Amino acid sequence: MKNLIVILICLSFFETGAKSWRLSNNPAVKAGFSTFEAAHAAAAAGDTIYVDGTGEYLSYGHAIITKKLVIIGPGYFLNENDSTQASKIYARLYSMVIESSAAGTEVYGLYFYASGTTHLTVKASNVVISRNFFFQNGYNIIYLNGNIQNVTITQNYAYQIHNNSGTASNIFVANNFIGDRIDMQNTSSGIFINNVVRYHIHTYNSVIKNNIIYGEGSSVVISESYSGNTIANNLYAGNLGSTGNSTNKANVNMSEVFVDFAGNQGYSTDGRWQLKPEGPAAGAGENGIDCGMFGGSAPYVLSGLPPVPRIYEAIVPASGSIVSGLPVIIKAKSQN
Repeated sequence: MKNLIVILICLSFFETGAKSWRLSNNPAVKAGFSTFEAAHAAAAAGDTIYVDGTGEYLSYGHAIITKKLVIIGPGYFLNENDSTQASKIYARLYSMVIESSAAGTEVYGLYFYASGTTHLTVKASNVVISRNFFFQNGYNIIYLNGNIQNVTITQNYAYQIHNNSGTASNIFVANNFIGDRIDMQNTSSGIFINNVVRYHIHTYNSVIKNNIIYGEGSSVVISESYSGNTIANNLYAGNLGSTGNSTNKANVNMSEVFVDFAGNQGYSTDGRWQLKPEGPAAGAGENGIDCGMFGGSAPYVLSGLPPVPRIYEAIVPASGSIVSGLPVIIKAKSQN
């Protein structure tokens, strides 16, 4: 009953012309497919694949996307924040490649994990990568490869973003936590706003605003020497450099910026990066908005909860009766 209700809610969210499929590698769950390859093969362009959480040491492995799909997992840090999902397990993958034939693909709520380098490689245009986790036990990287455009990377908890080949134009990177750095080719361009980044943003011909660079040291900088950038309303833990824009703030004490910068106040892994209401980042962005990943028109969403209705609590008795049936109590919320 619980599984049926989840599927019905999700089906009502998307257009009726496309099909929805359920993927689960839990043997106890009756789903359409148990492997990503099988679900991908059955889905037509424009379909949606809902990916169930996996056990701690299970994974859907390496996914290759060759057609336009919407892929939705349950999110991450599900035990750490309130009212997330009734099931607290993540949909784990080692890696994903979105081939050029899969233009328009959207990926939400997945947990990319491996003991070494994990990656999601985007080779297609008009792709959305949102509310995913790329950060544990290795260099977990979002790669932008080839001549692509109109890629949206928002509200992720990630380690690095790299444009390591080709020209990536009109790239929109906003409201992410980046635990290391962002590096782009000199032929690429985009908008980089309202991110929290540890070390640096190296890009060209781009708008770079309302970010917080929280690390310390000589490498902590938005490189004003890279040509064509508009750099404004950013906060730096280190030196400002030579940008000369008075809206940028250098040598900011990050313990005054975030509610739990040291990570010892009991906040969730992603919740600790929320701003102190009276701190130096509050209202310091362009037009008075907050800097950082929780500022702007589309703030970071705790636990990467995907933009579909979700069941966050379900009470399902083990048995019922002919008289009373099977009383099921479900609590659900919509999610923007």
